[in-house]
Amino acid sequence: MTNRKNNKILISFAIIFFAFAFISSANAQSTSKVTDELVIKLQQKVLLTQTQTDEIKASLNDYFNNPLEEKLKALENKIESLLEEKQKMKYNIIKKDWWESVSKELNKKKN
Repeated sequence: MTNRKNNKILISFAIIFFAFAFISSANAQSTSKVTDELVIKLQQKVLLTQTQTDEIKASLNDYFNNPLEEKLKALENKIESLLEEKQKMKYNIIKKDWWESVSKELNKKKN
């Protein structure tokens, strides 16, 4: 009888563990998809190089995984430091709308 109870407990823990792993994986994929879309939007508007795109994507992923005010400022500084003069002019035109998109996606993720 106790063996049967132990097996049920182990099976219950295994199910909970796999459900948690699945949910975590789905959440990570969702975050990655959102950041990809945001970076592609920025890439198309500002004409980023692949290196710039990759660096911004990594920083944006980091920010989405842990959205702190310091990371937001670091992300803003990183983006502006990566851009060349012509890109900065284009970025300044779309900056407000793009950051609103980032904020909107972050709010969706929190909910």
